[in-house]
Amino acid sequence: MAGICRKVAGLLRKHPILWLPYLAADLLSIGLWQLRGLAQKNIIHWFTTVNSVLGGNVSMPLHDNAALTRGFIAYLPIGITTIVTVVCLFVAALVATAAMVVAIERGQTPDGKTILVSLAADWRMMFLFALRFLITFAVFVGGLIALIFYLLFLTHRQDQLTSFWLQAGVLSVGVGLSSWLVMPSAICLLVGEAAVPVSTRVRYQGAMLAALTAEAGAVIGFFEPKLEASMLFGSQWEITALHVFNSVIANAPDVVLFVGLALLAIGLSQENDTKEGFKIDGLLWRLMPLHFGRNTEPPQIED
Repeated sequence: MAGICRKVAGLLRKHPILWLPYLAADLLSIGLWQLRGLAQKNIIHWFTTVNSVLGGNVSMPLHDNAALTRGFIAYLPIGITTIVTVVCLFVAALVATAAMVVAIERGQTPDGKTILVSLAADWRMMFLFALRFLITFAVFVGGLIALIFYLLFLTHRQDQLTSFWLQAGVLSVGVGLSSWLVMPSAICLLVGEAAVPVSTRVRYQGAMLAALTAEAGAVIGFFEPKLEASMLFGSQWEITALHVFNSVIANAPDVVLFVGLALLAIGLSQENDTKEGFKIDGLLWRLMPLHFGRNTEPPQIED
């Protein structure tokens, strides 16, 4: 585990280009989340206001639960779609980062245009993986919250349910357990195979990386608002820029996870190359054919 972390740090230090997929996914996610908030505000406003006979709109009473419920039901598809899209963006960033790591490990230069074309071609696989991870994560986190609430209820400590450290622990455990279950699918996605035997060691390392990066992001996100509250701003643009910067910093541990999973996939491919033929060369040819030369045939893969 320590060796993987050192190698990840070395790659990120020597090749800053590995940050690009994460930055693109995070900035797009910020924009989508802002649009989601605007849509939620407008939908709730539309359901909680009525036209007045005297002209204009009149807000309904705050205790009108029926109107609020209708508004949230109308907003629910938008919220779910946004969450799935955001996860898909980060899955795409993971796949793109893995392709770049493969090229760098082989002493080649990643070709951005070819990688984007390949991502567009494999969108179904990434979408299905994102759904699988979301469903698994929701089941684990929901079960953990229900168990913790029950235990706190028995001890009359329900107020502890809002504790940051408790929530961060639930997040880390949920991410770790979910990653343990979906790790074979993640490796298959990265190496371009339909079925890949993943050892317990690789699943453990991948789950630990996911849990640690989730915890690191939660801790950074906990301290950032405290620093932000001590700053003075002169315009809304400064506030927006700081929010974007904070989001990029808080989610930065994801880059470590992406590169770490790519290294695990490459290592697993090399270990089993003589046994199963994982076709990592086939993945590289599909993502970056120009780097083999115009008149060079792609590598022959044995079945």
